[in-house]
Amino acid sequence: MAQCGTKVTDEVISAFDEVKQKHKYKYVTFKAEGKPGKDNIIVDTKVESSTFEEFQASFPSHDARWSIYDFDYKNREGQDCNKLILVSWLPDSTAIKTKMLQSGVPDAIKKTVNCPAFFVHADCRDDLNFDKVRDAILKTSQ
Repeated sequence: MAQCGTKVTDEVISAFDEVKQKHKYKYVTFKAEGKPGKDNIIVDTKVESSTFEEFQASFPSHDARWSIYDFDYKNREGQDCNKLILVSWLPDSTAIKTKMLQSGVPDAIKKTVNCPAFFVHADCRDDLNFDKVRDAILKTSQ
């Protein structure tokens, strides 16, 4: 549970496992349902196959979403690598009150699913640029 009363549902826990352990989906996106601050985090979409560009374009322009994505990239030596990323999508057009109330959702997800994922906060699509995400991951793995 987040401090604001947000509850991560069992459906989210199962979907996370389907990405992390079973590799059934490339990504799963979550959304809030109910009143901000007293809402449930539920599964919005499950996608079996997707490019990163399709993933980036899938986020709505005006609503918050959170997603776990199975990110494939090459390390500095050119070897194929894989990392789970947890994306918090709070676009600039989201109401300030909603942003404040939903800012604790990523922590609630991480705690509930025991998520070791790399965290990415995005206010706009440029924040979800493949190269930016990859470079941030590479920077932490030095």
